[in-house]
Amino acid sequence: MKKIYAIIFSAVVLSSCVDMLNLSPVDQLSSGNMWTTESLVDKGVAGLYVNFYRQDLSRIQLRHNDFTGINRQGWMGMGFDGDYLGDSSSPLRALWHENKPANDFVVWYEWKWAYTSIHQINEALANLEGNNAVSAEKRDRYIAEVKFLRAWFYSRLNKIYGGTVYSSNLHGKTLENTPSVPLYLEVISEKECIRSQSSVKDVWNAVITDLTDCINSASFPDNTLSGNYGRPSKGAAYALRGMAYMYLEDYEAAINDFTKVSECGYAFWEGKYIDMFHHLNEKNSEMIFTIQFDEATGYCDNLQLMIGGRDSWNSWSNIRPSSDFVDYFQNSDGSVFNWADVPGFEDWNSLTIAQREVFFLRDGINSGVNPVTGKAWTSTQKSTFNERIAKIGKATFDKYYMDKGNEARARLAYNSRDPRLKDICLTPYEPYNTFKDFTDNGGKAQIGKELRWPFFSDLELDDYGDYYMGDNQSMYLFKKYSYSQPEDLVDRLRCPTDWPLIRYTDVALMLAEAYVETNQLDLAAAIVNKVRQRAGMPSVSPSGQNQMREAVRYERRIELSLECHNYFDEWRWGTYKEMKFQGKDVYGDQSWWKEWDGYREKWYYNDMMYPWPAPAGECQRNTNLIRTDGWAY
Repeated sequence: MKKIYAIIFSAVVLSSCVDMLNLSPVDQLSSGNMWTTESLVDKGVAGLYVNFYRQDLSRIQLRHNDFTGINRQGWMGMGFDGDYLGDSSSPLRALWHENKPANDFVVWYEWKWAYTSIHQINEALANLEGNNAVSAEKRDRYIAEVKFLRAWFYSRLNKIYGGTVYSSNLHGKTLENTPSVPLYLEVISEKECIRSQSSVKDVWNAVITDLTDCINSASFPDNTLSGNYGRPSKGAAYALRGMAYMYLEDYEAAINDFTKVSECGYAFWEGKYIDMFHHLNEKNSEMIFTIQFDEATGYCDNLQLMIGGRDSWNSWSNIRPSSDFVDYFQNSDGSVFNWADVPGFEDWNSLTIAQREVFFLRDGINSGVNPVTGKAWTSTQKSTFNERIAKIGKATFDKYYMDKGNEARARLAYNSRDPRLKDICLTPYEPYNTFKDFTDNGGKAQIGKELRWPFFSDLELDDYGDYYMGDNQSMYLFKKYSYSQPEDLVDRLRCPTDWPLIRYTDVALMLAEAYVETNQLDLAAAIVNKVRQRAGMPSVSPSGQNQMREAVRYERRIELSLECHNYFDEWRWGTYKEMKFQGKDVYGDQSWWKEWDGYREKWYYNDMMYPWPAPAGECQRNTNLIRTDGWAY
């Protein structure tokens, strides 16, 4: 069991700055009653990880009464790769609101979440300095570990509230004069919690200083692959410092740091891509810094609840692949995928979005018989077909629909693609062996379930029936991080799979990006091709800087899907509107055939939506904070 934090650190109050911590009560590890024995020092450092964990695993999203854990679902849904089916408390409200609210819960939550940890970290550092309860070697290792955590949290804050070179230039500013977040690098009183924001550059410099201390520590291990697994290491410090240099566009410094990561013992996972994310394989050389989970109560995760579908451990499928993301996967020969190149889809571009639905209808509509069950369609099912035909148009339906073969034609669009597509996503009419729970199919796996359209429950069919995804079936499904077999989990709220905050492929692709920006294209191609070869894709040969730049971005978008990097990558590259919004000011969730207007949630783009603002409530408490233009206070 991965007992990496102590329960006595789990109480966190929810106000601003120092009063988040309540540093003196006897039931917490505070300066007055802790750090006096080796056991307490160990618990004090372990307790700094508690804020990564959610306490209420029954929820699929952050709400006003759910104040714990890293906000993965929000960043998954705001990236190009994911859609998020939420409600009025959704972590996607930054997308949903035309006028972006600075009092939005998640805008405040990220700020509160990070500063809760930072102030705990500062308290820990103050008590570790000169501490004689542990050996000098262990004390110095802990100091480096804790400084790494502070650097990680400030890195996250800077990416969210500070922005990038691109976003700063877009707003007529530079990293030197763009405000980010206040820097608190020491224990402070509540009265002292009134600083204004430091600049983006100053925050990155503070991150770099902490990480340099980590790297210079003789007691900090090169890696934690064989001991203290999952804890920070010198390799992790090089990786995170290199990322800071990338945001500063200091590519030579980034290259120097990223190349050190492999020297510290980290390397590519050599197995099949998707197997890396199964809990049986989680401890591997890819994993540089992870949140560790276990199936035991108190140490488990609930990602399965949000990813998958009703026929996969009775999950809720709130996080789903965007149709644009699925369409982005290359053909298996490395060429760009286009719907009009698929046999039978030649007229795709001449049809309206509504008419394209005809290509995704299930077989047997004209014959009147469900080919799966051999039974005649019911009157309700026939009525559903008539609704779809009316929307498509009878003439278009008659011209393109194939009573036997419509499903096979649709399947062609997903065959002969980048093999990672079917590893990461469940696509229409692809048979899927899966498991719901003990109440279905006698506790055995279900065979050959498929996403079909329109969806019909066919509850008598445990095998070969329609895959039950959720309330809207014409969206794709994530298979990455989702489990589908009875032996995989205890239940959907007890997911044991570690989640990487930093892994080697992320670092390697950033190194490739730095090589591109310094015009060392052959070195960039060598890294990209290692990733592609592992995936079963052909190599790329650099024909120019722009082509190689796009090759690196393709790999980051595909390889790191659902790992919460994409939102920040797209803003760092200046491509967020192009990718997430497909160049539009108003966009939204899409069906398989790219219907979005009125389909699900609408999203509203404006140039000021990133970086995020200092939360309205924090600005009221601390009048020295600068309010961000373009956000509603």
